[in-house]
Amino acid sequence: MNYINWLLHKLLSAKILTICVMTITIGVTQAAHPGYQPPPDQKPPTGYSDSSGIR
Repeated sequence: MNYINWLLHKLLSAKILTICVMTITIGVTQAAHPGYQPPPDQKPPTGYSDSSGIR
């Protein structure tokens, strides 16, 4: 019985730790993304991209 309690405690701790790490990672990524500023000489896209060749 004691082994089962220990195993459940370890599994739940690992699961909670994983959730916390993922939440922090996603939060930091989302917070950093809006800070992007394009260079002043960047032009907006014009029409369709021809990078894939002629269709």
